[in-house]
Amino acid sequence: MITLDEAFSKIKIFQNINLQTIEYIKKFSNLKAYKEKEHIFMDKDKIDSIYIIVSGKAALYKLNNFGDKKIIFIFGEGQILNEHSIQDIKVSINCEVLEYSNVMLIPSNVFIKAMEKDFALSKAILDLMSLNIRRLYRQLQNTTNNLECEKKLASKLLKLVKDNGIYCENIVKINVPLSITYISELIGSRRETVSRQIKKLSELGFIEFKDNFIFIKDIEKLRNYFYDI
Repeated sequence: MITLDEAFSKIKIFQNINLQTIEYIKKFSNLKAYKEKEHIFMDKDKIDSIYIIVSGKAALYKLNNFGDKKIIFIFGEGQILNEHSIQDIKVSINCEVLEYSNVMLIPSNVFIKAMEKDFALSKAILDLMSLNIRRLYRQLQNTTNNLECEKKLASKLLKLVKDNGIYCENIVKINVPLSITYISELIGSRRETVSRQIKKLSELGFIEFKDNFIFIKDIEKLRNYFYDI
């Protein structure tokens, strides 16, 4: 199990804040391990802690009126899962663990007091929220009804490469386990349609889909394909 000291060293928002602030937060923090497919919280839950991914990955998603899942974000190491909980309200989204993960829990009232004392921490949270808003804007642009499935898929793969890519010579592995069903939930398209597009991109030599992982074989061709279609 990872230690608290190791956990704090991994979290970006704590890198430039006062050491006294870190020690204050650390006194009230704890770590919890979650298994794959386990939920950290559910839509409408009332929670009183801030959750930060220390290792592993988790997805935030919503369910529509028909019970279909739409994945909003996939978060990895060092990212906050519920910064909106600082407002002391019910969460408005579901959070599901994608792989074995360690998560830091910080009481919301402790986190708020730390922000009051340390502007660097407040600035880090504002920057984080601003980044997430920009990501939501891009998602809205790329999930409109008139945007072809193949373009949405190519766009999402490029974003996953940026956030979770592991480079090995000329191939990039998207280091998130992704089934066809999960990809369809990411881009808001039917499973059968996504399956056809994955096959098409594979036949074009842009990607390889193996054991629920996607390997980008030619990222420039995939990027050009996104802009051309």
